[in-house]
Formats: sequence, C-alpha cells, structure tokens
Amino acid sequence: MPLLTSGPTLAQTAAVPASVSGVFRHPGLLITDADFKRIRDHIAAGQQPWTDWWNKLCADRATALDIEPNPQAEVYRADNSKYAMYRDIQRAWCLALRWRLSDNPQYANKAVETLDAWSGKLKVIGTVRPGSTAHDDHTFILLAGIQGHQWAQVGEILRGYRGWPRANLARFQQMLSTIFAPISSQFLSEGRLGSHANWELASLCGALAMGVFCDKPDLYRQACDVYAGNNRGKLRNFGNGSIVHGVYFMHPGYLGQWEESGRDQGHSTLGMSLGGDLLEMAWNQGDDLYGLYNNRFLAAAEYVARSNLLDEHGRTYPMPFAPEHNPSQPHPSKWTEVNQSFRHGRNAWEPIYNHYVNRMGLAAPNVARIVKQVEPNYWSGNGDDMVFPTLTQRRAPYAGPMKPPSGLAAPLRNGRPVLSWWGSVGAVSYAVKRSANANGPFMHLTTVPASQLLTHTDAPPAGVWYYQVTALGGASAGSNVVRVAVPGEARLLMPLNGQNGTGTMGILLTPAGGWTLADGQLLDGATWGEGRLKDKAVVFDGKKAGLQLPAGIFSGLDDFTVCLWAYANSLNWDTALFFVGQDGFSSMSIVPKTGGGMRFVIFGASHNDAQIMQAPGDMPVRRWVHVAVTLKGTTGRLYLDGKEVANADDIVLSPRQVGDQVAFLGRNWQHPSFDGRVQGLRVHAGALSATEVAALAK
Repeated sequence: MPLLTSGPTLAQTAAVPASVSGVFRHPGLLITDADFKRIRDHIAAGQQPWTDWWNKLCADRATALDIEPNPQAEVYRADNSKYAMYRDIQRAWCLALRWRLSDNPQYANKAVETLDAWSGKLKVIGTVRPGSTAHDDHTFILLAGIQGHQWAQVGEILRGYRGWPRANLARFQQMLSTIFAPISSQFLSEGRLGSHANWELASLCGALAMGVFCDKPDLYRQACDVYAGNNRGKLRNFGNGSIVHGVYFMHPGYLGQWEESGRDQGHSTLGMSLGGDLLEMAWNQGDDLYGLYNNRFLAAAEYVARSNLLDEHGRTYPMPFAPEHNPSQPHPSKWTEVNQSFRHGRNAWEPIYNHYVNRMGLAAPNVARIVKQVEPNYWSGNGDDMVFPTLTQRRAPYAGPMKPPSGLAAPLRNGRPVLSWWGSVGAVSYAVKRSANANGPFMHLTTVPASQLLTHTDAPPAGVWYYQVTALGGASAGSNVVRVAVPGEARLLMPLNGQNGTGTMGILLTPAGGWTLADGQLLDGATWGEGRLKDKAVVFDGKKAGLQLPAGIFSGLDDFTVCLWAYANSLNWDTALFFVGQDGFSSMSIVPKTGGGMRFVIFGASHNDAQIMQAPGDMPVRRWVHVAVTLKGTTGRLYLDGKEVANADDIVLSPRQVGDQVAFLGRNWQHPSFDGRVQGLRVHAGALSATEVAALAK
C-alpha cells in the first residue's frame, strides 16, 4: 500500500526550523524519506555495511510475522511488565524498517497491529505497582522519556502508511500525549541538578519526538530550549541534560568533560546514545543543535569515546578531569577522576559519527575509532537504545573538499593563549601560525599531528596577536582568525556615573578589537543617586532592584578581572554586588556579607561544588569602597580598596566554563538586592596585577 503524503513539503519548510515555524516535516525523526531512499540505494548496490545489516534485519526473529503483540494495561519499570513494552517497541521498529526498505505491506500491517494493540490497552506507566513495598526511585520518568521517544519513532514512520486508519493513528497519538508526554514535559519544566544527565536527556528525547509525531509545537520548543539552555528572557534553571551543564568543563583540545564521566561509562554512553538521537531528530526538523556553542556536544562525545578506548599499549587513556560534585549525593561528595573501571560497548555513536564526520567533514578521531568497535552491538536488552543504528544512521564517508579547521579559540590561561580548534577529515597535521596583524603575514609556530589533541599553548611577548590554523594533507583554507591581547586588555568599561546622558551605557570590546556600545537596563526600582565624585551612581533598594548587563561580556574568558566601586547602606546575608552565569546553578558572584566575610564564589553545578575566596570580614558600610577580583590560571585574588584580602590557588572554574547568559549588578538569582550604590564597573580579559588594581582603587 503506498505512502500517504500531506502537509508542507521539505522545500517549503526547509528555510525555517520547526522551533520557529511550529510546522513539522514528516517523517522527520531519526529517519526521513530521503534517508530511506539513501539506505535502499546502498542495499540495491550491495554496499557495506548496509547490505549486511539489512540481511541481519531480515533474518532476525523480530520481523517474524507470526509473533503476536503483548500489550499491557499497566507498565512499571520496577517489574517485568516493562520487558513486554521493550520487546514490542523494538519489534515494531524492526517491522516498520523492513516495510519501508522493502515496500512489503505485511510488515507495516504487523507493526500497525502492535501499535493499535498498545494504544487500545495501556492506561498507566509507573515505577512500582500500587501497594508494592519496593523502593520507588521515580525511574518512571526514564520510562516515559525513552520509551515515549521510541514509540514515537515507530509511529512517525507508519503515519504515512495508508493501511493505518486515521482514527487508530489518532488514538496512538493520544496515548503518547496523555500518558507519556506530560511526564517528560513536567520533568523539563524546571531544572533539577539532583539527577544525572541521562534523566533529562531521556525527557528531552521524549518531549521532542512526541512533539513532532503528535504535532505539538510547544512540546518540541520546550525540548529545544531546555537542551540549549535558552531562558527566553525568563530566569530559570536548567538540569544536567542541558548541554551547558551536560558538558561540565571544556578542556584544551575540545575535550568536553561529560557530567556522568566521574560516575561510570554505562551512564556516560547512555548520554551519548540519547544525545545523538535528540540532535539528529532536531536536525531533521531544521534545528541545528549539533552545532550549538561551537559543537559542544561533539566535545562531550570525543571525551566519552576516549574514556572507553585503549591506547597503543592496551591501557586506558589518562583523562583530564575537573573536580565535580556528584549531583545525586549530599554535599560534599566530589568526583576527582573519570571512572574507567568498566569500558562500555554500547552502540551509541552512529548519529554522532555520521553527522560530524560523514555529513559535515569534521574530524572526530575518538568517535571514529569507537564506532567501528561497537558496531556489532545492535540489540538493547535494557530498552535504552534504538536498534539497528548502523543500518539506519550510517552515511557514506565524507567525500567533499577538505574543510578548513574551525572553531579556533585562544583564551588566556595563566597569562598564555591556549589554542583549541576542530580538525578536518583527511588532514594529517595542522600548522599553527601567529601574526601581529589580522591579515598576516602569519609566522609558523608549530605543527600538531592529527593524531594528537588539537591544542597549542603559546608564549608570545606582550602585545596584540592574531592566530590561525591550517590543515595539511590536502587543499584547505585557513581557520578563522582569533585576536588575543597579552597579558590582557579592557573588555568592558561602564562608568555608571550618570554624566553626559550616558546613564547605563558602556563600551564593550568586540572580538575583532573594535568597540561597541553596551547598555544595561535598570530593573525593579533601581534608580540614580549621589556618586562618589559629585556625580551619579546606580541605587539599589535592598529588595528587588538590579541592573541587568548584556550577555556576552565574559564570553570565552579564562583569566579575567572585574572591579567596581560600591557604597553599602547596610548589608544583608548573601546579597550580591555582581552576578554572572548561565543560570542559578552555574555562575559566579561577589557577595559582600556571608557567614564568614565578603567572598567571591564560582560554581558549575550549584553551590555544592563552589570554589571560594573569602575575606576575614564583611565589606565596610557607609563609605565608598573599591572591590576587585582577578583570576590567573587557578589563582584567584580578592581585593578591597586596592589591597588583597583573600586568595585561593584552586579556582579551576572560570567565566568561560560557567557561562554568562544572565548578568546583574546589585542582585543575584533569588536573594534580596544590594542596599546601596554602585558605579565604575570594569571587566578585563586577563588578570590585572596588584599594582594595577591599586591604581584603579585611588
């Protein structure tokens, strides 16, 4: 029976992503019509690995037509009822694949029979049955997300089958919309760092997949926004499935420390499996979540893949690791290294490998190695993963022109530019170059083999420098050019003195070295009052008032300086002079009064992993004081009136790691605002010396 087609064509919707238009492309989850044609063409030509996997699918008992579905009225993750759902989802998926790749309607009919049986019977999903004394660990959330997304995959393929009555299709959509989707949506409604990344990724996959299949744009947008950490102007927190928290720390060479790497590799690779599915589904709807924040998910994939590989001597690789709090345990409970006690062979890598490497032409050496090792693992007895991923996701090797290296960045770390970049398929090595001018000529510094981490730490003389990387081994243009000032330079100057009609206006240095206007916004009763030099200052009322700063001020900074003038009428516990971060879980702030004195604090996964510099006393009141914080490498210093009052040598986190989507003066995330006045905000890329800080305090 032929396909049923309806709605806008791909050409009509290609220019606008579904997160914007609210219009979906069908089929448009893990496999599109174009994908099915591509796979059929590979099989018809006898090409590998598609032909072998097609033969395995056809020979597998999962596609037998004499097996009856086993629907349940209630499914609980803590008992055997879940296995009936796992098996029937996987069988229906295999049957749907066999139909689309052979055009034999018998397989579509059997798959439809399975979906109809479940939508006609299932009423409840949960963790433990009512009255059970078993521990309720709330893993019904995982069941709703993972199995909700998998059911939607099958339904999305079959929605175009004319042999599936429209009323039955609607009933199946209703089952997902009322039993599964509300659980995923609720879990995503407010970030929870008490659970690990795979919990939220399960809900993200469920919400996004069911949003598409059930034509619910709001559910789809919710998944996109939570994954991206996009607060759309409303203060909210994000959980560990959000990419800004899932990659806890970005190490040189773009190794992105995954949130669960200190836990174990089974859960880390589950994050890769769910993340790859999520990103591929969004891609097929026109939303590029793969490329967010300079391919941040690829950095995680490279880190997790490397954690599960062996070197040439048969040993696990030593992995860089930033100490991180275990979110499911009480404070303090820190992971201090990657848990490589058990390497996991989950076939989690096909969407990731085939997008970044085969579709985009980016080098992903660790992912490319591991995908070959785990390809034979195609069944998922625990119901976590989509089966036959090599058949469905493998793309022909990248055959386009060599891409130039990309995403080059060079933040100052301990006073030296630390370069990282994304490599190119086909490159054998990379030439790192430096110039005193943006347009060159560039001087060769070093050559980095493609087999090594793509990073280089330079030690140039003081001055402004420009860096570029080129790939060797084929024709390729140079990377983007990045500008770095050594040992640093002003990034933001915001007088806040009310003179010359400037109000909250300041100037912000652009990446190219020019200056642009940056305007703050007075919030919730913030106003103007007397300044320190017969001028004006911003006044905060000790209640809700604040000054919102533009996002991006701290973008890409490791070494940094922030300083300002402040006058406190009184001090309240845990108010903030200054607050910057991705959200309330990942931020840094200057706090005038705590239980032990004025402090600077930075954390990447809530206050449980806070890194602190604390002065012996609170900030003085009823006089103007100058407050400054510097960070150089891992050494932080807190200054009051030009004199150092606290320091620490273990500040691993930096603005680049915690983000700056939200930036305030005079308030933080949830406490009452500062009671006093502020002016003279300055931010520097690089750490000012004690002499330079003292000069600013005069």
